Amino acid sequence: MIIPVIHPIEEIKFPKVEKIGLKNAIPVFGFNGATNDILRIDLVFDSGRWTEPDKLISESVAKLFKSGTSTLNSFALNEQIDFYGSTIKANSGYNTMTVSVYCMHRYLEATLQLLMTCLNDIVFPENEIAIMKKNAIAKLKVNQEKNDFLANVAFKEIIFGGTHPFGYAVSEETIQNIQQALLLQLYNNDIQPTNCTIFIAGKYGENELKLIDTYLGNWQKGNNQPQEKKTYTAVSSTQKISHIKKEKSVQASIVIGKEFFNRSHEDYASFVLLNTIFGGYFGSRLMSNIREEKGLTYGIYSGLSTLKTTGIYAIQTDTNLENLDTCLHEIYTEIERLQNELIPENEITLARNYLLGKFLGRTDGAFSQLETFKSYFIEGIDINMFEEFVQRIQQTDAVSLQQLAQQHLQKESLFEVVVG
Repeated sequence: MIIPVIHPIEEIKFPKVEKIGLKNAIPVFGFNGATNDILRIDLVFDSGRWTEPDKLISESVAKLFKSGTSTLNSFALNEQIDFYGSTIKANSGYNTMTVSVYCMHRYLEATLQLLMTCLNDIVFPENEIAIMKKNAIAKLKVNQEKNDFLANVAFKEIIFGGTHPFGYAVSEETIQNIQQALLLQLYNNDIQPTNCTIFIAGKYGENELKLIDTYLGNWQKGNNQPQEKKTYTAVSSTQKISHIKKEKSVQASIVIGKEFFNRSHEDYASFVLLNTIFGGYFGSRLMSNIREEKGLTYGIYSGLSTLKTTGIYAIQTDTNLENLDTCLHEIYTEIERLQNELIPENEITLARNYLLGKFLGRTDGAFSQLETFKSYFIEGIDINMFEEFVQRIQQTDAVSLQQLAQQHLQKESLFEVVVG
C-alpha cells in the first residue's frame, strides 16, 4: 500500500465570478463549472425577519411560497413543478429571503414559467394558512419539551431583546396572529425585482442565459419602489446568568455566549482559528476535555454565526444535571487556559490545517462557490477578503491567539443560559 504524500495548503484562490446583466438591471452573478446539464438559480431578496410587518410573517411567506395562485391550488402547482423533476423552494432568514430553483436544462423554460407564477401570483389561500398554523403549533409544542430549543430561544432573547427581530420568542399566540393580509404585504413589498440579486451556478451557456433574461429580465411587479429600511437596536438583559428550571428533566442544556462581530471585523479570520482550537471541531479542547477525558457530554461545540449587521458567538452542550456545575466549571477553565497560556504550535498547526481544508472545500464546485460568494455578498464583504482570510489564518501565531482570547472571551461579557 502506497501512502499518498501530504502537502500543506499554501494558497487558496477563489474562482472569478461572472457578472451578467439583465434587461431590468437585476444584478446576476454566475459560476459556470458543472459537467451535467443542471442549473441552480438563487434569487436573494433584502427581506427576512428584519423587514417583516409582524412576527413570523417572513418565515410564513417562505413556507407558503407555493401555496396556490389565482388559478392553481397548492397541489396542482407543486404537481407541475414535480412533473419536470425541478425544485422551487423558499427560505427566510434574519436579513434575507431566498428563492432557490434547481432544474435540468431541457426543462429550464418550463421551470422559469412556474417560477414567475410563484413570484407574481401567490394568493396565500386561507385554508393553506390554517393548515400551516396547525402544523406550526404542533411543532412548537414538541419543541417546547426540548431543553436545547428552550435554551437557544432564551439565549437570543437575552442578548437581543424580546422585540428585536433576532430575539423574539415564538408562542402559540404569535402563530395565531399570522394573517393573510400581512403575508401579502411582505410578499408584494419585498418580492420585487428592485429588491433582488440573482446567483446562478451549474452548467450554462448562451441559451440558458437568454431564457433567464427572457423571464427574469422582463420581470416587473407592483410599483418597484425601494422599501424604507427599518432599524432595530439590541437591548441585552442586565442579568448575565439565567437558569430555567424544567420539571422532570434529567439533563441540562447549556448556551454560553454573546452578540459578536461578523466577517467585516479585522479579527474575524484569526478568531475563527482560535475558536476552532477551542470548540470548533471534533479535536477541539472542549471536546477533548469535557467529552473525551471527563465524559460529561456526548458533544460540545462553539461557533460564530455571522449575519448582515452582527454576529452571534455561542458555546453549546447538554449534560446530566448532576454534572452541570462541573461542566460549567470546565468550560470557563478552558477559556482561562486560552487567556493565560500560549497554545502549543502543533495544536495551532492541526487546527489551521483543518480550517484551511474547509476553506478549500468552499471553492470546490460551482454550487459551493455560489454559497460562499452569496454569504459574503449578503454581509457586504468583497469576495477578495476570502483569500485575505486564508492568509491571516496562516499568519496568526500563539501570541495573537492569546490576545484575542483575552479581548473577546472575558467571562464577564458572556451570557449563560441553562435549561433543565
